[in-house]
Amino acid sequence: MTDDWKSLFARGRVIPPHSQTVRKAQDSCLSHPQGFQITLNHVDVPHIQQEKMEGESEGSQKREAAKYQLNVSLFDSSHQHFFGRTWKSLPQQMMAVHRVVFNEVLYFHTSLCLPSVVAVAELVVLQARADGSQRELGCGFAVLHLFSSRTESQTSEEDKRLCFYHGTPRALLHPLLRDCITRIETHQT
Repeated sequence: MTDDWKSLFARGRVIPPHSQTVRKAQDSCLSHPQGFQITLNHVDVPHIQQEKMEGESEGSQKREAAKYQLNVSLFDSSHQHFFGRTWKSLPQQMMAVHRVVFNEVLYFHTSLCLPSVVAVAELVVLQARADGSQRELGCGFAVLHLFSSRTESQTSEEDKRLCFYHGTPRALLHPLLRDCITRIETHQT
């Protein structure tokens, strides 16, 4: 019974956007719902390695390989606020050195079409523990700018490569990194 409640709660959990962001989108006529389709092919990250499991030594029996998952969330960079529901990919194993293949299509919509609203993709390693529980560790993140302040087409069929940053996207919440998204956008253009 409690497991049913927990799964229902986890599926229905949505974090609302910042109230000032909603007001700004409504005032600037940028609040028309916009749908997106993003294809996530693979992640190439040189700092990812098949690390030994917690407590595993050279002579111990080989355990199941770590699996990787992509988590994508919307983030309002002007108010340093994650919002919406986090999308999670199916867990995948590393197929080649430093490459995890996902081949997943993500569909989502938002009525907040502001340049400050970005999608943040986090790569997480999932490792099974000896007691049957699962350990989740963030490996890095990428920032996808959905809307541009420049006058360019918002629909793009071309493939885009994103810069992957070591660490956790929760670092974007730190006060000293308030302008980090702006600097990332400057380096990508």
